Amino acid sequence: MFEGPHCTVTLRVDTLCRASSARADDHQLVRQRSQPWNYKLGAVYQNLLPGPLLFLPSLLQPVSTIISLEGAAHGHEWVHWLLSLLPVPQVIMQFPVLGLVDVLYQQHIDLANGVLDAAISLVGIYFSFVLMPAMDAVLGTDLHPKSMVERKVASEDMRYRALLWTWVGLHCGLLVICADAVHGHNMHPLACLGLMLTLGAEGALGFVVSHELVHGHHKMDQWLANVMLCTTGYMHWSVSHIAHHTQVATIDDPATARLGESLYRFVPRSVAGNWKDATRLELARLHTQNQTPLSAHNRMFTWAAAPLGMLAVMASAFGAEGMTLCVGQAALSVLMLEAANYVQHYGLQRTKLDNGRYEGVKAEHSWNANWLFTNSCMFQLPLHSDHHLHGAKPYQVLQDKREAPQLPASYSVMALLAMVPIAFFTVMDPRAIKAVQMHNDLEQS
Repeated sequence: MFEGPHCTVTLRVDTLCRASSARADDHQLVRQRSQPWNYKLGAVYQNLLPGPLLFLPSLLQPVSTIISLEGAAHGHEWVHWLLSLLPVPQVIMQFPVLGLVDVLYQQHIDLANGVLDAAISLVGIYFSFVLMPAMDAVLGTDLHPKSMVERKVASEDMRYRALLWTWVGLHCGLLVICADAVHGHNMHPLACLGLMLTLGAEGALGFVVSHELVHGHHKMDQWLANVMLCTTGYMHWSVSHIAHHTQVATIDDPATARLGESLYRFVPRSVAGNWKDATRLELARLHTQNQTPLSAHNRMFTWAAAPLGMLAVMASAFGAEGMTLCVGQAALSVLMLEAANYVQHYGLQRTKLDNGRYEGVKAEHSWNANWLFTNSCMFQLPLHSDHHLHGAKPYQVLQDKREAPQLPASYSVMALLAMVPIAFFTVMDPRAIKAVQMHNDLEQS
């Protein structure tokens, strides 16, 4: 028998605590039920790769280039060796169509070997456009955000920066090795083309590295960013990208795709607009320093001379084959960069205010994608909303902004979808219209 006001208060507090605990358990149960089936797999993946190790999968792209290089030179030999281990006649009897393939192989052996070499030389493409989306499907999205303390520690950890620097060295070294290989080996043209495509995919990821370095504060960051951009002939992008941050999601920004604009119309507009923005900003910088456009301080001379000098060295060392490989991979890298740009802000727009200025940049002005494996490989570039809100924030501490519009798939899938405009418009236009309308309604409320 409980008596007195103190006992009554105690009982009430105990009852409230029990009720609160029950509600917390209910919420936890709801969260568990709402978690995707691969929630635990994603957790295991992050536990196995703590800290900077989470971004080691980005090195799989250079590794795939090494495999592609070897495949371009010896792919058909690998296939022949593998077939020697199998009971080929019995297999052909089980699958008669293979008999036809065998006959064609005997009649056109050089072409067949070239096709086999080319198929294996595309390992880098398979990694970017097959394996990465497949791993995203397995691991799902990142549902384990870092705490404030973890982000503070990570932001000061130089190992994250060292990984970017290492990546630049690997890319430059592989570019030289591949140029030497196509010059010094009798590779089939199809294999050379496959290797070029693989290097293009690697160069596209190299743009992600350059992007992070451009936003860095170390002198080494800026220098390595220019080295990386030199390999793609796109050094002016280190300046034009700054204009992108101020103009994003407006009609003035060449790197923001407009609603209903196809990838094929966007790319030439963006390439030309980026050069125009870089030129405008560089001339303005020279003007503030009382320098003329013909001054040696004009970086536009470097932007043109450095890539041309690199090509001259490649041509003298590795002939026309090596130079062609470098030009081809650079062009493909730029195309893949622009495909990413196309997806990142497609159809989103900032409101123009009565004073003629645009509203400030918000999370709603960039498409977000929180896929765990792609973010590991792309240094969290798909967490694009947070990046535009805090341009100086290092990649390792970027966060998912749930108020931002979310892409239905990862960058590589969306880039492939963008190659078919009708399909892309069908998927993205309703989402873009809804995102803009929701943002406008929120601003007006």
